[in-house]
Amino acid sequence: MDRMEALTQRHVLWAVAAAFVLLAAISIVIQLYSLGAFESDEVAIANGPPPPLPKVGLPGAVEPEKELLPVEPETAREMNAARPFSTAKLVAARPFRSRLAGEDRERAITCLAVAALYEAGGGADDQLPVMQVILNRVRHPAWPNSVCAVVFQGAERQTGCQFSFTCDGSMLRWRPSAAALASARARATAMIDGKVEPRVGLATHYHTDWVLPYWSNSLDKITAVRTHLFFRWNGYWGTRAAFGGVPTSIEPHIAQLASYTTAHSGAETPLAEEETALAEGEVPSVDIPALAALPGVAPTIELPQVAVQKLALDPKAQPGRWALDALEACANRPDCRVAGWLDPAVAPQRVTRETVAQAAPDFVFVQELRNRTRQAYWNCSRWPKASTSRCLNGASQAVDLLF
Repeated sequence: MDRMEALTQRHVLWAVAAAFVLLAAISIVIQLYSLGAFESDEVAIANGPPPPLPKVGLPGAVEPEKELLPVEPETAREMNAARPFSTAKLVAARPFRSRLAGEDRERAITCLAVAALYEAGGGADDQLPVMQVILNRVRHPAWPNSVCAVVFQGAERQTGCQFSFTCDGSMLRWRPSAAALASARARATAMIDGKVEPRVGLATHYHTDWVLPYWSNSLDKITAVRTHLFFRWNGYWGTRAAFGGVPTSIEPHIAQLASYTTAHSGAETPLAEEETALAEGEVPSVDIPALAALPGVAPTIELPQVAVQKLALDPKAQPGRWALDALEACANRPDCRVAGWLDPAVAPQRVTRETVAQAAPDFVFVQELRNRTRQAYWNCSRWPKASTSRCLNGASQAVDLLF
């Protein structure tokens, strides 16, 4: 009987232990779900190769000065504000893990800190989101796999740099104070050691709200931090599964940062080698037909005059919303014109030079990618603008803009 009781007690203990193990496993699974480890896009792609990279927002596609569309600041703010945020779940990035040590670690920290200072200023609230974007890029196949190579990508070419401060002379005109640099370095160290900025999730792009880059309408707008808007690619390339790159343990020397730390002095590691490697197969080659007519990207080609599209204007919306609708209607067409009327009874059946001259539109949108132009015009007497240089003043101007 004593032996039977002992066996029974042992079975009870084994059952209790098994129950604890099961509960612990369930708890781990719940935590993984809460962190977004089982995203549907990742599961869907698990049985096949990743899709090709998107055709917009690729590094080095255009030079920074050609990246921003020539729109007035208040027009850009209206267009940016009118575009809604993505309703998809905001998934935080995984903590950054690297094998950096010694001077390579010092170089990475300096690159990250200096980039945050020039891109976002001296406050932690602005610097941390920028640092997170940089670290997201390091682990994404569209960018190099080191911090300094991401920050200074294209800087040696004088044009085509990813962060404008690296090639526009900003570092010669202004230098952060020792106190500001020390604070930024402390934040950069924390980020490289695993601190995560959850507000920007898996963002790989950002811009201020008073400018309008050509790529912004093709990415998911996910959050805003002060005046910065943050974006991620939609589809697979914006999921955690795409950020599986392993950061290198070797950081290049950046001659521009030699005065910040001795770790960046000495022979410079040519960043061009990394970019050449990317172009030769580490990143799938991508055709960008929408930018084929941009100077510096491909030879300019003569494009036939396109038909003007007619846009039904929502009378309850603001011109910024109409501009976004027109931008979507034009998509990536190299040459596109849109005209809109508030009164359907006034709008002509066919938009021609003659019908526009007879019935002036309330809104005009012009897109000419070969001239780096995307601009909205409207009647400023009804919808005031701070600057009148882009106001629509009657049928004659509308005809000139559209034809």
